[in-house]
Amino acid sequence: MEIIDVWEANLLEQMELISVIRQSFPIVAIDTEFSGFLRLTPRHAGEERIYRDMKYNVDNLCMIQLGIALFDDAGNHPGMTWQINFSDFDPDVDPYTPTSIDLLKNSGTDIQRNRREGISSVPCAALLWEKLFSSHHGGTFVTFHGLYDVGYLVKMFTGGRPLPETPREFITTASSFFNGKLYDIKYMARFYPGLHGGEVGLMKLANMLNVKADGVAHQAGFDCLVIGLSFHEMHKRWAVMNGRDFMILYGLEIVCRQSKRASSSSSSPPLRRPPLAFPSQCFGGGHGPVPLLPPAIPHV
Repeated sequence: MEIIDVWEANLLEQMELISVIRQSFPIVAIDTEFSGFLRLTPRHAGEERIYRDMKYNVDNLCMIQLGIALFDDAGNHPGMTWQINFSDFDPDVDPYTPTSIDLLKNSGTDIQRNRREGISSVPCAALLWEKLFSSHHGGTFVTFHGLYDVGYLVKMFTGGRPLPETPREFITTASSFFNGKLYDIKYMARFYPGLHGGEVGLMKLANMLNVKADGVAHQAGFDCLVIGLSFHEMHKRWAVMNGRDFMILYGLEIVCRQSKRASSSSSSPPLRRPPLAFPSQCFGGGHGPVPLLPPAIPHV
């Protein structure tokens, strides 16, 4: 398996490649790496506290990598994953958790190279959206313990703005980005035998599923591969791609279920994010970030 590092210099080339390959491999496993946790959430905290801490962390910290792995319905993949490296995080001025950054460095992340050669996430959000996430691609997204992954992507696609104030508004926004079709396998694992109720880390879950992959954990390109392989092993054993667990994120299960019930009982059409124009500023046009509008969110 080849892990392709994506920098500013090869971003357009690789996003075009991903867009083409997605036509045959519509299932997208995603993973993010970021600069830590300024607020730690107690193990048995309620959903309001979980969301409040996540919002504070995502609003104030930076995404460092986004991992993308593509699969088809049978679990086949194209033999490569992508690791998009962002330049946003500056350790000289931005807050971070030293243990988190040390873990990333020990796993092979070159923070200074990210600063020099990486991608500024907000100006390039339109390109990432159009080539990878836009609903015209169809398909399904898969995460593991995906609350923070989704949080950082919502932040990026809304121009770096703070996340919504309430968990209900957040889930409504996130559902519009992912077209309501996102699985969190940490949540799903609680329903199947031999997986310790899902209360394990990614690599432990993969081991229990007998999933094997070569690479280094805590690199987004490798972790998203393991997520996708684990998801398909679960589907092979238990036929999990039945739609029951769409858009249920581990840690916000109650809010997610309420949002799904409200959406299914509503007569209004599902939310869709308007398409974004490609910003030339992504490649150093010098005009500053393009403001990106969030989707229209109803009052809830």
